[in-house]
Amino acid sequence: MHTATTLRDPYIIHAVSVQPDSLKLPSCLFSKSFYKNRNSLPIGCFHYSSKHISLLMQPPRYTSTCYFQKENSLKETSLPVQTLSGFPIEKLNGEVVLVRIDTNLVLNTSNSYDKSSLERTIFTIKYLYSAKARVLIATRWAESEDPRTSCQKSLSDYLSSLLQLRVTPLQLGTKQEAEEGSIFLLENLANFSGELANCPRFSKKLAHCVTIFVDDAFSLSHRMLASTVGVAGFCHVSLAGFNFEKELSDLLQLVDTTTPPYFAIIGGDNFSKKAPALQLIASKCDGLFFIGKLAFQIMKGLNLSVPHHFLEKNVTCEVEKLIQIAQDREVPIFFPTDFVCAKNTDHELSEIFGSDEILTGWTPVDIGPKSLEKISSVISSCKKILWIGPPSLRLLKEDTSGASHLAAILHKSSNNGCEIFSAGNIPCNAMGQISRSSSQIKLLKNTTVLWEFLKGRTLPGIAALDKAYPYAIRWDSVFSDPSLPLVVDIGSGNGLFLFQMAKKVKDSNFLGLEMNKKLVSRCRNGVLLSKLKNLHFISTNATSSFGPIVSSYPGKLVLATIQCPNPDFNKGIYRWKMVQRTLVEAIIDLLAIKGKVFLQSDVEAVTIEMREQFITYGKGKVVIDVEDGEEWMEENPFGVRTDWELHTIARGNPMYRTMLRKIG
Repeated sequence: MHTATTLRDPYIIHAVSVQPDSLKLPSCLFSKSFYKNRNSLPIGCFHYSSKHISLLMQPPRYTSTCYFQKENSLKETSLPVQTLSGFPIEKLNGEVVLVRIDTNLVLNTSNSYDKSSLERTIFTIKYLYSAKARVLIATRWAESEDPRTSCQKSLSDYLSSLLQLRVTPLQLGTKQEAEEGSIFLLENLANFSGELANCPRFSKKLAHCVTIFVDDAFSLSHRMLASTVGVAGFCHVSLAGFNFEKELSDLLQLVDTTTPPYFAIIGGDNFSKKAPALQLIASKCDGLFFIGKLAFQIMKGLNLSVPHHFLEKNVTCEVEKLIQIAQDREVPIFFPTDFVCAKNTDHELSEIFGSDEILTGWTPVDIGPKSLEKISSVISSCKKILWIGPPSLRLLKEDTSGASHLAAILHKSSNNGCEIFSAGNIPCNAMGQISRSSSQIKLLKNTTVLWEFLKGRTLPGIAALDKAYPYAIRWDSVFSDPSLPLVVDIGSGNGLFLFQMAKKVKDSNFLGLEMNKKLVSRCRNGVLLSKLKNLHFISTNATSSFGPIVSSYPGKLVLATIQCPNPDFNKGIYRWKMVQRTLVEAIIDLLAIKGKVFLQSDVEAVTIEMREQFITYGKGKVVIDVEDGEEWMEENPFGVRTDWELHTIARGNPMYRTMLRKIG
């Protein structure tokens, strides 16, 4: 066995240990009641005996959906996707950027909340223009008598007037020689069947010459479209625009239960389709008030008398499941005690009836005044309120007076510091008419996206964007001395390489980035057992998160290694291949002068492709650091081998190794 000796670098050695060092890795938020005296419970609040449901709120037994696993060394700071606001503006210069917008948002300027969204979308386009990017706008519209949408030219003229910048029509797939800072409108996506089918061929055509994709159509994030999902697979970078970022942020805040009491006012109908979402809401909130048609389903589930024709069929089990969740968490369920009712023979005649006193020949159409008073009472101490769905029942006629009164009640709560989330057309219209600029009120117009999110389903438009690492790392709690030089192993696997390196080189810190959470968990346990203070592992996709993670490190990045990646990851057809432009640029940007990049694989084509990626996207700042006349390094330069490297050599097969050095 050769003895490893350090020469020019603390990590590079010429004599290589054949065997590795032996190493064994180990295989509710609200505790107060809405009412101090349970005997003072208002009519219309369902509660159980002391052995069952009470009004004492207990910590929920359900955890919030998270995109990443938290640990003590992390602090949540941002969204789980990469955003245009967080992308280096200098990297936009000269790039071709495809921006997906929602034409309905652009055309509907009558509502104040739509205007805010429109302003953010306009800012996205202008921001790219000012960064000297070539902007391609992609959208679909209904060609109609509306002079703004009669054809591609008319819509481009309308966008020009909104942006106060020239927007030029452009045929799809056309290579346009244009100056930096140009803006083009692509053909109507409604004319292409590949759009709705998320056709890979059409997605590739849509991404022709495009390097960066920016999605600013959050209202479409629940749909699998070529222009929101497929196109991302053919672009180097996929980002959320300013409007997408704001609406996603509001959506994530909605399910955040760190500011109790959190109360939900839920209206509308169609319990069967919304059951999973309603059950999730019940698992998070500290109180539930059902209005609209949903109230009758809940009242029936609580064994109260409800006219049969007001009920939805085949939802009994789902209703009982929701009530059981509330019972387990000791969360109160409220429902209306009175309704505004219209006479069946004359819809203009209306009377107010108690919920159990509705006369034959009368039909409830809206929430009653006593019920509104009850809502005002029970939410008085709340810090966060979700209002989703209309209070009207829409059985005989549309009545929005209840929505207006409810909006006034919630506006008053917002003035007292309560955060209001209003979702749906009727709630948003009602809140928008009362409060136009309150930071305490979040208006979420697209309830389809919200319901899909609350059902726990992955939203394709969000999943298609590049992932971010939304936590700030407390480096002083990770390493004993965070000022030491940093070595990063990308795709660290079982950590064998880094554990040995951390033992050998005490005057450097070592960081492993690995997608497999189970492997990372085992490695962290190994760090604790070995008591190494210069080694840490993070579960993440380094391709998109290398920059955000390593850029916050106080010391210098002196070495990055990529060893034996899965060959399949390096095929161009895979969106998730490891070594692509985004990762290469992040490494080169953060690498110290004379810092090095070590690449190796047992598949020659893989190492060649990785090397070519670094040379191509290294901005002329990297050179091959291998002895003259040699294409590959004969020996491992560290004296430490990965497990796959040992396995390959044991079979008598070669390893293909190369070293790159940053020159400035």
